[in-house]
Amino acid sequence: MSTVPTTCPFCACGCGFYLLANKGELVGVAPSETHPVSLGRLCARGWGAHEAALWGDRLRQPLINRHGNLETASWVEALDDVTRRFRDLIAAGKSVGVLGSPRASNEENYLAGKLARAGFQTNNVDFCFHSICRPLFAGLEDVCGDYAPSISLNDIEASETILLIEGDLAQTHPRAAFSVMKAVEAGAHLVTIGYSRTQMARLSSLHLQTTPGNEGEVIDGLLAAVLRPGGGDRTSLAIPCEGYDALLRNVEAVKITEEMRQAADWIAHATRATFLMAPTSGYGDQTRNAAAALATLAAVTGHLDRPDSGLLPLLARSNVRGACDMGVAPDRLPGHQPLCDQRAQQRLQDLWGKKLPSTRGLEAESLLQSVSGLIVLADDPSAVLPMGGRALAALGKIEFLVVLDAFVTPPSRIAHAVLPIACFAETEGTLTNMEGRVQSLQVATQPPGEARPGWQVLAELCARFDAGVSYNSTTDVLREIAQAAPRYARMEQRASDDEWGGRWVKDPDRGKFKLYATGAAALTSAERPHVLVRDGAFDWGRDPLVSFSPTLSRDSQSQQKLFPNGFVEICKQDADGLGVPVGRQVKLTSVHGNAVVPIRLRADLKPGVLLVPYAFRDHVANVLGTDSVTAVKVEQA
Repeated sequence: MSTVPTTCPFCACGCGFYLLANKGELVGVAPSETHPVSLGRLCARGWGAHEAALWGDRLRQPLINRHGNLETASWVEALDDVTRRFRDLIAAGKSVGVLGSPRASNEENYLAGKLARAGFQTNNVDFCFHSICRPLFAGLEDVCGDYAPSISLNDIEASETILLIEGDLAQTHPRAAFSVMKAVEAGAHLVTIGYSRTQMARLSSLHLQTTPGNEGEVIDGLLAAVLRPGGGDRTSLAIPCEGYDALLRNVEAVKITEEMRQAADWIAHATRATFLMAPTSGYGDQTRNAAAALATLAAVTGHLDRPDSGLLPLLARSNVRGACDMGVAPDRLPGHQPLCDQRAQQRLQDLWGKKLPSTRGLEAESLLQSVSGLIVLADDPSAVLPMGGRALAALGKIEFLVVLDAFVTPPSRIAHAVLPIACFAETEGTLTNMEGRVQSLQVATQPPGEARPGWQVLAELCARFDAGVSYNSTTDVLREIAQAAPRYARMEQRASDDEWGGRWVKDPDRGKFKLYATGAAALTSAERPHVLVRDGAFDWGRDPLVSFSPTLSRDSQSQQKLFPNGFVEICKQDADGLGVPVGRQVKLTSVHGNAVVPIRLRADLKPGVLLVPYAFRDHVANVLGTDSVTAVKVEQA
């Protein structure tokens, strides 16, 4: 039996484990006690990581559409067909694009972006989860000038105070939740902000309950408690901060509760403090504003420039940060440099030997609805994008759709060309976790049939569009990434020094901050007094690594069978007030439209809040529209 060290492909904590293989076939997973993130522990997803690769519905041969049917083809035939069709579309002046994925490696995402920009001469490149995490990153950049974390998961355990804005950390990021629990056991004050009393909220010293999208109002209260007379120690503001006077004016009229005052005191006087935030639900710029306010709170209390204190954005999928770092965004280049950055543009043009487009590209949802040719790398837009089932309908209208994936997915069934690639257990490469640790994927078993590593397929396509050099391994691609994205300079060496990989070098220019308060506006009205929120940031049940795992798919399959018409969750107080028994239907009406759905009781919800699980968002699409939270009128159906 062989044991191969690799990186967990699920959430962005980046745990490490050994894949166990017997005679070339995966048989299980074993934890690593020396891994710097997981430290010998794994959650249920990690323990089941081998199952989809072993038992999943795999793509084994290239497929191309002949006379309306997908038929097997050789690699040469399939690549020739893809090349010809994209050249024809580009020559005809039609728009094309590429979708990367957090399920793909850094090397695959980098080559996907290079194919779009240098090969297709377009900035129409994005990944589906970007629309969910972009506001969070933008808010952090507004204050810090960067979206990178300033602490690691292990730093959390030594914190004296932790401020957590979450959905359900114990479920979404078990490794991060473990660090929080260790800190609480050691005496740390945990302050949670959210619309339900989750497992972390029940452990907290204080839970500041709010309505979805209004997290920023609570953070403004904490800022006011710190900044107004008697609110805290202002000596930390010796660091360079732009906008301090404007911030003081903005929080003058903010209401401060005693709980806010207590939480602010803990934060202001902590030697070490941690600020954790997941992408939250909101309308307009609410999420961005809340993230900026959180970063401002961390800055004014001195924790962004203090060792072992600071911010850690909670990212839901394994390689979200890596996809961003590789420039898989319509307005960002590798290194997450702005598209308008002339030096970054020139660096890429010198490296790639091609003049690059300067016009901002289309975001993921617009790509699906606007381009004539699209390459989708290792993802299912209908499972990830908030638009849900409409995404698959949009894909079906694209003139030429190409899917690169290891598994049979809904997009692969309607594609015009399918290129089978290796899954995480069958390929080499790197992933970047949410704390900036770049870790390796290793080959534990060979891909089935004629499937090839995704980086090799993308490298071949780059070469066919005069956008490539000869890559003999993923190490060659990583060396080029280091030139394109300076943050990854010498990463190959740092990774080789440690079996489990190394972290970025911190930016020495951190410490110049621009301060913000949210100024949040009310969402509800007398006509629509309740709030409906789309709960969660991703439908894990549709991820192939979950849906093809017998162990991990049980919950989502059971929920779909039990509730074929979906449901929304409501607290007992609201249900009693409406006179609606459990299981009965309610009619939800918003400015966008209406829908009729069954209800379920949830004891930990704040009155006035209704939740729809991400997996059931299509059932209330007419009510939510393009928002993740909206005011609704609720009545018996």
